[in-house]
Parts: sequence; structure tokens; C-alpha cells
Amino acid sequence: MIAFDRIATEPGWDNDAVSQSSSLKQKLNDFDFMFMLAIFQTIFGLTEPLFQILQSKTLDIRQCDERVTGTLNALKALRSTETFSRLYENTVQTVGIPNERRKRSRPAWRDFDVGASMGGDLADTGSTDSYRRIFFQILDNIVQHMTLRFQDMINLSFFRVLDNAVFKTYSESGFPSRDISQLIETYPVFDEQRLRNELQVIYADPLFHKPPAELLTMLIKDELTSSLSEVCKLLRLMLTIPATSTSAERSFSCL
Repeated sequence: MIAFDRIATEPGWDNDAVSQSSSLKQKLNDFDFMFMLAIFQTIFGLTEPLFQILQSKTLDIRQCDERVTGTLNALKALRSTETFSRLYENTVQTVGIPNERRKRSRPAWRDFDVGASMGGDLADTGSTDSYRRIFFQILDNIVQHMTLRFQDMINLSFFRVLDNAVFKTYSESGFPSRDISQLIETYPVFDEQRLRNELQVIYADPLFHKPPAELLTMLIKDELTSSLSEVCKLLRLMLTIPATSTSAERSFSCL
């Protein structure tokens, strides 16, 4: 706020800077904006650690699925009257109570995609019930979308069979039989016994201990695609499955 006041009063700032600072200052004095900001700041505090894990290069789908479940449980726990009251009161302390009869030309609350139409501007009612309703709807909407998006993630746990971080472990102490069985159940086009034999070769030789994309490139370069055909088929499958439907997130990750 101090920075915006200095821009508005001190010489040397152009008209665009003064206008933008005035608009931003007005936003920070707007109850609706600050209340929404408080809600999403709280939500992102829970989802950001999950996003970082899902955007990592790990192929441990089971661990990722557990973190998704944990985050969903935390979001559900956040959906309480106590949390709403805390955020609402903090906003009141910051900018004061919402103006009960304030009419605005900008889109009403109903224009937010929260899964229900409120039929008008919530601030016009002056009731905390309206803000409580939008708070619950936002959380319900996020939980619903996250549940739908990640409901089939556990079915991709077979990715672990080509997780180069645990190749040595597979070679020394245990073959991922359960993940292989799930792969065959989902994609019966694989020759299970041949795949197991080829994977044992991959696990035993440190030269093959590479991430999926690098491993496939190496097998093609060294003309091993015939002798390790099932592994190549699995690598191509893994690299073909979209990382995410969001075009801005095209990295190969658990998303």
C-alpha cells in the first residue's frame, strides 16, 4: 500500500504507472477480492507441495497417489465453518466489513466457475452466509475436479518397472512382479515372460540405468530394439501417455 501511495504522489512516474497503482490499491481495499485471495492462498498452501511432487521426474506412482489422497483429505478438512470464520474475520480486520448495498458493474460472483449460480452479487446481501456459501462451493469444486483427474492414477503404477532410480534394488533384492502383473492386465499385448527376461537384463547392467527417454534413445542407437523389443515397446508406451492435458505442462511427469 505504501508503494502504491508513493507512485501516486511522487514525481517521475508516468500516467500508466499511476493508473495501475491506483487500480491495484483499490483491489487491495476490496473485500471480495481480498476474501478470495485469502481462500486461494490457503488452498494453494496445500496444493503447491503436491504440484511440485507431481511435476518431478519420479515414476513412483504409488507414492504420488498417496500424496494426492493426503492433499484431498486436507482440502476436505479445510471445508469447515471454523476455517471460513477465520478467513472472513481476517479479511474484515484487513479491509473492514463488506459494503452491504454496494452495486458494481463488474461480473457478479455467479460468474465464477464454482458449480452453482448465486443469481446475484454476494456483497449486495451483506450476509456472511453468502460468503460462507461461496467458500464451500470453491472447495467442493476443487475436490471434485482433483478426484476426477487423479482417480485412475494408481493404474499407472507399472511405470515403476522402468524407474531407473530403483533398477539396482530390483536387480539385487526383488523383481517388481506386482507391477508387471498390473501392466499385463492393462496391456495384454506384451509378452510377459519375454518382458521379464529383458527387464532382468536392464536391471543387471548399470549401462542401462537411465531415464526412460534416454534409455530408449540408447537402445535405438545401439540397435538393440530387436533383442529388447518388449522393453522398447514399454518405453514407447510410457513416453506416449500424455503427461497432462494442460498444454503448458508438457514435461514427462506424474501429471
